[in-house]
Amino acid sequence: MAIRQFALFVLIVLACPTTSKAQTPDLRQDKAFFRQKRLDFNQWLWQNKLHTIFRADSVEASAGKVTLYIRPVYKGAHVCDSLQCAWDKLERANQRVNGQYFHERLLHKWAFLAEVRPDQAEVVVRCHDPAHFLAIANSKNAEVTYAGRNIRGAQVADVPVPMPAQLQAVNTGDNKMLVANKQVGTLCSDARRYLIKYYQSKGTPILWRARVDSSYTTYDEFILEVTHLNYEICPDGFFEYHRIYIKGVQNGPNVEVSWEFQGKYGSGIIFPPRKNDYKDMEGKYKNNLEEYQRRLFKQLMDYLRR
Repeated sequence: MAIRQFALFVLIVLACPTTSKAQTPDLRQDKAFFRQKRLDFNQWLWQNKLHTIFRADSVEASAGKVTLYIRPVYKGAHVCDSLQCAWDKLERANQRVNGQYFHERLLHKWAFLAEVRPDQAEVVVRCHDPAHFLAIANSKNAEVTYAGRNIRGAQVADVPVPMPAQLQAVNTGDNKMLVANKQVGTLCSDARRYLIKYYQSKGTPILWRARVDSSYTTYDEFILEVTHLNYEICPDGFFEYHRIYIKGVQNGPNVEVSWEFQGKYGSGIIFPPRKNDYKDMEGKYKNNLEEYQRRLFKQLMDYLRR
């Protein structure tokens, strides 16, 4: 299967001119792709037992941003207040257990599925239109911002929510570590260099070396995107796309590091990613994905603690 894929790739590369990376495409031209990814987001909600609370309702795209609109599943007189109740529970619980707020998880998952940078993604959660409850998660100046409206009434339905440990792709139990006697800027730079070096020696068996993009970087967080990989996570020879998000928070003399690893697989070359039918690894290769990221994160933490 791999040989047939490589032969197809050679034909694609010879037939199609490459696009300069400096160019920023108009996201509106990929609106059909983003609408398909809305279905994948609903699948992710179902996998994480969030489908009883939220549903991905619609998608809008402008030249530089793609927005996912999320609505509540349940209905009734106090739907907005109930949504606020569920939202507040998920925000607090995820920050306590995973070192990330729930709105950060939604934003990063949507950016990953839509194959755009976090600063090109936005998630809007609202009970109805006009909304009495409204939460907006987007990335501005490389920081996730959140705007929300408070509950209106005194009667609030207590909505059951899944525990944070149930959420897939959160690296349960391993995604938040404390590194002593470090500065956040230095630590993030060291982590970025380590991961770049780790992936640079990888690639596919015949044609490709791994391609590493770490252009989304600030002093306390970065995203590493790696394409042109084989046999790292998927044992079936598919091509792989890895996205790693790392954020550091200075806590006195120490740094709290949070980690997020996501992967896709497919049979086409990523030129660019949105032009191919890549699938989230959380479905078919969930166990492989979790084992890989757990091992990689341990290696990274051992290195940073030296």
